[in-house]
Amino acid sequence: MIRALVPLVVLLAACTAPVRDDVEDGTGPITFVDGPDTTAGGQVRKLVDRWNAQADRREQVAFVEMPNTTDGHRAQLAARAQDLEDVRGGPDCYDVMAVDMVWTAPFAAAGHLVELDPDEFWVDRMLPEAVEAAKTPDGEHLWAVPWRSDAGLLYYRTDVLDDAGVEPPTTWAELRWQASTIAPQHDLEGYVAQLGRYEGLTVNAAEAIWAHEGDLRHPDSAQAKEGVRALAEGVAQGWIPHEALEFNENTSLAEFMAGRALFMRNWPFAGPRLDDGESSKVVGRWAAVPLPGPSALGGWNLAVSRCSAHQATARRFIRFVTDVENQRLMAQRAGFAPTIEFLYDEPGLVSPELRRSLLGARARRPSPHYDVLTSVMQESLHHVLEKPDSVDESMDQLADDLERAEQGR
Repeated sequence: MIRALVPLVVLLAACTAPVRDDVEDGTGPITFVDGPDTTAGGQVRKLVDRWNAQADRREQVAFVEMPNTTDGHRAQLAARAQDLEDVRGGPDCYDVMAVDMVWTAPFAAAGHLVELDPDEFWVDRMLPEAVEAAKTPDGEHLWAVPWRSDAGLLYYRTDVLDDAGVEPPTTWAELRWQASTIAPQHDLEGYVAQLGRYEGLTVNAAEAIWAHEGDLRHPDSAQAKEGVRALAEGVAQGWIPHEALEFNENTSLAEFMAGRALFMRNWPFAGPRLDDGESSKVVGRWAAVPLPGPSALGGWNLAVSRCSAHQATARRFIRFVTDVENQRLMAQRAGFAPTIEFLYDEPGLVSPELRRSLLGARARRPSPHYDVLTSVMQESLHHVLEKPDSVDESMDQLADDLERAEQGR
């Protein structure tokens, strides 16, 4: 059983009490929003289609895809929730929202979410740490239901490493050597990752810092600087292409799928896409291993918006999406790591590599001001990647900036 996932505990100054009225039992059409469906064959859309095929025609679900970056996704959800703060129902309401685990508590504190009954969603069978991250710190209130868990993996070209007679890297030193020496011999980019100025950069930098024994709480430490310097020097030396400074999950995946890179850091959703014979040029020529260091713990929850006038339908839809059969199907077809704990005991459902990555995953820096913190980090880190000589000065300044942001200044 997986017990070692590190929860992201966001300290809330206060949580708005949920409004309980007749909309709690309201039924009718709802809108479900998630990020772009980049799964092989559009598995999220097919999941919605399965609901619509078996649901009453009065309770159909419209699927809306958000912007293709996590920051854009969050911003649009927050803006819509604020616009509809005093409105119930209507076509503009996002009834069921897929929210990153790091957004759940801040959204609840802002009064955007409906409190949920843990017994209604069988959360006692889900990964305990994932459930805790969907609650208030005192554990008394559940604001979302864990849908999919996540941890990063290092994807690599098996044919290239086999030809070189080497095993995939387990340290950053090995990654640097293989990406800088083996990749050019095959006319390949060395390593592609998510280094654009968005949440992906925070994640990738955190993983590099952890791999060098650093701590996100002390970005001015020698170890944290060493981790960031490893990324910056990779760009400067060319084994990380400069174009990666604009890459997100989908653009880095496109590079690897096109057969242009030796290594790629990405989430588990990439696996099924790489085996798509219609779009991938690396079918049968790739594998994945845990990152050369701890992964950032990821995951997405499903929440009911306070603007929803059809909350009973919204809750039934969440139960459907998160039930055992659909989590099993999404693991098989979309590469989603399930949140139901006993599914990790099913042979072949979750790869040993992903299981190991999840077991060692770490939370990003917890804070009630996380949105401000990650924005500050992204600006500073992107500057460093452009100018490696600025690592020491920039990371010292980042420590001061994060301290002020942590205090809400």
